Amino acid sequence: MIDYSPGRDKLAPTPMTASQIIEEIKRLDPKEQLGVIRFAYQLDAERHLTGSELSSLAERMVNTTDAVKAARVRETIIRGFYGPRHDA
Repeated sequence: MIDYSPGRDKLAPTPMTASQIIEEIKRLDPKEQLGVIRFAYQLDAERHLTGSELSSLAERMVNTTDAVKAARVRETIIRGFYGPRHDA
C-alpha cells in the first residue's frame, strides 16, 4: 500500500504492521497466496536461529521420548545453525 498524502514522496511506501500485511495477504487470490506461502517457507529455511532459539530446541530434543520428534528437532537445529543445505 502506498500513501499518496501531501508532503510524502510518492514512491515511498507507508510502513505496515505485520497484522496489516497478514490482512493484505488474506485478500489475495489463492494463486498469489501460494506464492507468499512459498516465500515464507523459503525465508524460514534460510534464516539462522538465535542462540536462545537453538537452546530451546536443544532442550526440546533431549526432553522428548519420541524418536521421530527428536529427529525433526535435530534437523531444525542443524538447519538453524548452519543454514540451508546446498547439496540437496
